[in-house]
Amino acid sequence: MTTENAPTDPTYRLRAAASGREAIAPVREGVVYRDAETGEELEPVAAVLPQDGVGSALPRTPVNLRVCRRCEQLTPRDLATCEFCGLPAA
Repeated sequence: MTTENAPTDPTYRLRAAASGREAIAPVREGVVYRDAETGEELEPVAAVLPQDGVGSALPRTPVNLRVCRRCEQLTPRDLATCEFCGLPAA
């Protein structure tokens, strides 16, 4: 991705208060974001900082993520348990 095509909106980690489900997306002022599966409103909880010297705009690279068998959420491979449901990594 080149800087010409990069989104200008800041990227945030969004979280649903009730379920704790998270998403990472560019956020625009005044727009309400909802979880696609539960319909819960997602609230910005943290800004995603750009990585120095990396040509990718992805906050986490897909190579370093795995899908949890129980909750089907993306979680980093370097964690021993799922950060959402606590299931140990296989």
